[in-house]
Amino acid sequence: MQETVKQDRDKYIGGSDIPVIMNLSPFKSRFDLLLEKAGYKKDAFEGNIYTEYGNTMEPFIRDWINLNMISPRKFKEGKHIRDAENGEIIGVRIHTDGENNNSILEIKTTSQIYDKVEDYKLYLVQLLFYMVNTGKPYGLLAVYERPEDLSEEFESRRLQLFDIKLEDYTELCEEI
Repeated sequence: MQETVKQDRDKYIGGSDIPVIMNLSPFKSRFDLLLEKAGYKKDAFEGNIYTEYGNTMEPFIRDWINLNMISPRKFKEGKHIRDAENGEIIGVRIHTDGENNNSILEIKTTSQIYDKVEDYKLYLVQLLFYMVNTGKPYGLLAVYERPEDLSEEFESRRLQLFDIKLEDYTELCEEI
């Protein structure tokens, strides 16, 4: 797992915590997350071949999007920590796969492929969390179908792109 992604993970609520908090994650319970954030339990997950594959493919996918979208988006990785604002303690950590002036890019590699963005709620809530906390009204969910052999050769036919407008997800943002 990328070191910058793991850094500060135990101190803040991050995008990957949102599906857990919302009981959408098949990988971790809300109670386990609570114990980890409180320092009573160590997150034992150090990554696996699938997370490493995602880390490897992410720059290829981002570069392809930056070069091939009809209106170039020029996404760059981003990291934000929101400790306090207006006297409030926030405790939010945002590590984006890409961002620009008005959009966030969230990249996922998976073997579970669907036709509708609603079927990717596990990923969508993470993207929306980033959009809300960075003040970006638009997002792009990039879902890459992971090949069985984990080939690192990028194939554009495996990529699904979903344009997301924050205003279309007001109810889900309130739920988050």
